[in-house]
This record gives sequence, structure tokens and C-alpha cells, in this order.
Amino acid sequence: MRKSTLLTTGLLMAFATPVLAERPTAPRLFSGKAIVYARVNDSRELKDKMAETSTGKMTEDKDIKPIIDSFYTSFTQLVQGMQKEVGVNFDELLSIPNGEMAMAVIPTKTNPAICFLIEAGSEMPAVELIIERLDQRILERGNLKRVTKSIGKLEVVRYESGNASRQFGYFIDSGVLIASTTADYIETLAQIWQGSGIDHTPLADNRNFTDILSRCVGTAGERPQISFYVDPIAIARESLKQSPSSFIALTAMKTLGLDGFKAMGGSLILGTKEFDSIAHFHMLMETNRQGVLRALRPKSGSTEPEAWINDTVVSYNTMNWDFQKTLKAVQEIVDTFGGENAFESNVIANANRETGIDIRKDFLEQLDDRVTLTQVVLPSKKINSQSNLFGIHMKKSDRLKSETLPKLFEKAKLRESRWTSKQIGDTTVYFLDININSATVRAPRPAFAMVGNDLLISDALESIEQAIATFEDGDSLLSDSIEYKLIRDKIKAQLKEKEYSIMSYQRPEEQLRLFYDLAKDPENVKRLEDMSQNNPFFGALVSALKGRNLPPFEQLSKYMVPAGAFMTEEENGLHYTTFTLKRD
Repeated sequence: MRKSTLLTTGLLMAFATPVLAERPTAPRLFSGKAIVYARVNDSRELKDKMAETSTGKMTEDKDIKPIIDSFYTSFTQLVQGMQKEVGVNFDELLSIPNGEMAMAVIPTKTNPAICFLIEAGSEMPAVELIIERLDQRILERGNLKRVTKSIGKLEVVRYESGNASRQFGYFIDSGVLIASTTADYIETLAQIWQGSGIDHTPLADNRNFTDILSRCVGTAGERPQISFYVDPIAIARESLKQSPSSFIALTAMKTLGLDGFKAMGGSLILGTKEFDSIAHFHMLMETNRQGVLRALRPKSGSTEPEAWINDTVVSYNTMNWDFQKTLKAVQEIVDTFGGENAFESNVIANANRETGIDIRKDFLEQLDDRVTLTQVVLPSKKINSQSNLFGIHMKKSDRLKSETLPKLFEKAKLRESRWTSKQIGDTTVYFLDININSATVRAPRPAFAMVGNDLLISDALESIEQAIATFEDGDSLLSDSIEYKLIRDKIKAQLKEKEYSIMSYQRPEEQLRLFYDLAKDPENVKRLEDMSQNNPFFGALVSALKGRNLPPFEQLSKYMVPAGAFMTEEENGLHYTTFTLKRD
């Protein structure tokens, strides 16, 4: 199928109104001036699709379902007062959405109107019961006046007061509730709903909206179950509208080039033929980027794991970036606002004093345009056993190793005497020697070292020790992992020959293992119980864990699937895609 045909099909499926539809869908109802928008295409389809995912299947597993049911029962008991307040219990409230759901924030002459569309269908009696209870409480308080007005064939209910910010309204038609926090705007929605000929440009005709959503369909044109759209600059303008300093702020935004940031949006697609889930995020920007946007400089490059990363990592994230162009753009911005040479005389000079090195010559100019972040779980099973390890590619490792890092170490030691060093083979590791015994949390021990051509920085000495061992032994490399290669190949298949700058690889199974081990430890459950005294969620979780035995880890881990993500730079902005594989 041709690309243009695929995009058109995706757009039509995502938000166009069917020819025979009796009512407008949310993108046709809400104004093209909307500054925030979110939509569930069909709550029934979403529920069915979620059941097809690995997580959905896990919740129905005969050995796992009792624990989830126990947690759900404990949680609903905590909110059982809801029925008295709103007229329906928690289960009935969750069953109300029976089709499309959407919300939008739309600017008006006064305050922005927050608008809602909820298709309830056969569950509309529950909605009417909630409205009846709400109406009763409002009238009892006497601070709002209820007014009913006929707009065409619709009965519109408004709640009014002398304060415009405390007015709202709604109407119900064909099993759909439409509501707005601005009483006057609900009448406009009623007219649009009935196609009364009112001057109305819908969101579906907003070019920014369609440009973004056209990039957020599935690989085979699948429509998203959830989509969203945000116009940050319009939000800023709306927020500043009543401010005396709005002109200054808007001028500053223009000077910074922020007006070139048009909008952003994305989607979530579940249960496709090839993937458990796919999520898209798109930042729409002017082609000729100025100011701050010039600092966004992703570049294509290698995303293969470095030789110090082994296959036990929980996650691997790598980014190729033109740091020199970013630095130049930042310098121009600082000098624009701070005066000529402000960046050099203030930012760089201060950094030189703080670090004891020539920060530009010894560090910034040595950046080799790639940064990697890995996460590993340390052997001690504590709440924060997950450690972060950064690797920064450098151009001249010999000088950094022999001169720059020792200077940084000496400067750090002047401030904190517990900084020390140790030799591991040919590598000197500098670290903060903190020894705090705690049964609950791991005491971080910041450390840094040069390994090959990479500057490694971590919150745990053990992470760097493991990286050095992997680098020297060359065993169990992530680059040789079958799961990693599967994710890498899936990315390449989606992009075909297109280059990308950022890649992510996730192993949810290893993250689950940490939580599982914590949950199996009676001491951790006791600590969780202590934390739950004023936290209903933790209280429900503790109740579920104490009432049921956890199944073997293998029973849970079989539902965990590897995940990946990548980012590409496009003519009209940046596009980020994340996905989880479908478990066979």
C-alpha cells in the first residue's frame, strides 16, 4: 500500500466521522482552537484490546487472578463511601463508559472551557443518577442557580452564579453526555452537535492536528485506541492573556524561538498483529528552527551497545546528539539575554572554578556526540536496588584519563573528604566511600571512571565495577543478546532504510524480578504495611499480599515481553515510537 494511502486511511479511521453517523465524533465536535485534547476512540474496544495484551492475559491467569481480585476488593472497600456520595458504586462507575470518551480545553472570550464527551449508551441511567445527586447537592447549597434552556431539539442544563468561573452546563442526547465548565459554551456545543449551521471549524480540520495524527497510526494503518493533542504555546498565551506582563513574556517566547514549536501529540495502539502495543509521540516544529529549538540536535549514528554493557541490564538507552551545535545555540541564547560574552564570562568561568578544569577545552570540546544510560539491579534487594550508569563517548580518552579526571577528583575531595579511588586492572575508579547500613534503602556511592573511550558515571560503585569486568572479559555482552537483536531488528524493519538517533531497549522481566523478591520478603511486606497506615493504595496492596501466596516467578515472567523505542528527526519535527512485542 502506498504511504499516502496508508496515512489517509489511518486518519479516517482515527477521527473522521462515518458518512452515516448521526452525531459528530469528538474531533468534529470540538473546536479547531482546542489547546488540549484527549480521546478514547471506543472504551469497549479498548477493554477488548487490553485483554489481548500480555498484561491482560496475566490478570486472567488462574494463579494470579485471585491476588488481583483480592487487591481490587480491598481497594473498592476503601472507596465504598462513593455510593453514598454519587449514587453508584465503584464498579458501576467504571462500567459507565460505553463507547467514545473525550475531553478538550477550548479558549473562549472569558475562561477556557473544559469540555467532556462520554458515550454511556445503556449505562446512561447510572449517569443520570449521578447528575441527580449532584443537582440535589448544588440546590441544597444554594450557591448556584439551575436553568434549563431549549437549543433546537436539545434540553441544555446550566448552573449559573455571579462568578463566571463557577458556572457549568451539560446536555444528554442519544446516550451521550456532553458537558462544559463554561455555561455559555455548552450552548455552542449543542448547536454544533445538531449541525445548526453555526460557524465552526472543527479540530479535525486543524492542520497541526492532522499532521501529528497522520504520523501516529499503526504500522499497518491500525487506528489508535487512545490519542491526544496539545498546543503548548497556545496554552502559554491563554495563561498570560490576563497578565499585565503578557507582552513581555510573549516577546521573550518569540525571541527564544518557542513560537516555532507548533504542537505535540500522540497515540496508543494495542493488540496489533505484530505488537502488544505501540505508542507514538510527535513534536511538530517549524522547518526553520530558531532560538531554543536550534539546540535540539539529534543526529543519526550507531546504537549498538558498547563493550562494557552486559546482557543482565534492565534497560539500555542510547542517544546520538550533536553537542557542539547544541552548545553553540545555548551560548547564543545566553548572550542574547545576558549581554555580549555572558556565556563565556559567567557560565563557563563559573564551571571552571567549580570543577578545577578548563570545562570547554578539557570536557565540552571532547564530547563525541553519543550518550548511553543503562540500568542494572544490584544484588542487594532493596527498594532502590536499581542503579543508573551513564556512559559519555569522548574523543581523547588518554588526556581525560591522565589529567582531567584526577583534577576533578582532587576538586571533589576538597569539598568532601570521603572521596577516594581504587585501581581495577588498568582503570582508576573514583568514588564517594559511603557505608550506611539500612535494611530498607541502598546508600548511593557515586563513582566515575574512564573505560575505553567512555566516561562512566554512576550512583553505585558496583555498577562501574561490573562494567569494567564486562569490558575486560568480553563475555555475556548485550550486543550478543538474542532479545536485544530482536528489538533492534524490529526497529530497523519499521524504519526500513531510515536513520534514527535514539534507541531504547527494556527488559520488564528483570524489573518485575526485583519487585517480586521484595514482595516475597516478610520484612519488606512489614515495611510496606507500616507505610500503608495513611495510604489506602498501599493498604489494599498489603492486604492482597498477606492474603495470598505469590505464584512462582516463572508464572509471572512468562507474560513479560521485551520493549523497544526509537526516535527519528523529520522535516516537521521529532517523532518518538515505543513498542512491546507480542508474546507467542
